[in-house]
Amino acid sequence: MAGAAALVISNIGMFFLSMETPLWTAAALNVIRNISIGSLMMPLLTWGTSNVHPTKMADASSLLTSLRTIAGSIGSAVFVGIMTMVAASSAETYGDNAMMHGMNMSFFWMAVGAAVLLLIAVFAVREKR
Repeated sequence: MAGAAALVISNIGMFFLSMETPLWTAAALNVIRNISIGSLMMPLLTWGTSNVHPTKMADASSLLTSLRTIAGSIGSAVFVGIMTMVAASSAETYGDNAMMHGMNMSFFWMAVGAAVLLLIAVFAVREKR
């Protein structure tokens, strides 16, 4: 839950970046994002393989790692597409800052996705007792 919460917060912070934002602020938010993503990987792998028979654990781990790589590639393409489409459609309004606006919108949608992940972590994941 802490990793998902940090991911939401850092994505919201990235949403508010502008060309006037100091570089150290963007770097700090990116460090928080990377730490939160790193802290999510092992619990998600554990949760994803929690119902797998022990003899199939290596196969499940390999499959999840492959799917994570594929999903990361698809996610990158989707968010770059959002950034590009928003920048193109807002070029008249934002001028030279249209690409920054597109990047902000990409981070907004990343924050929405991270908020969904946080809600799943809070309400859907239960420990076996």
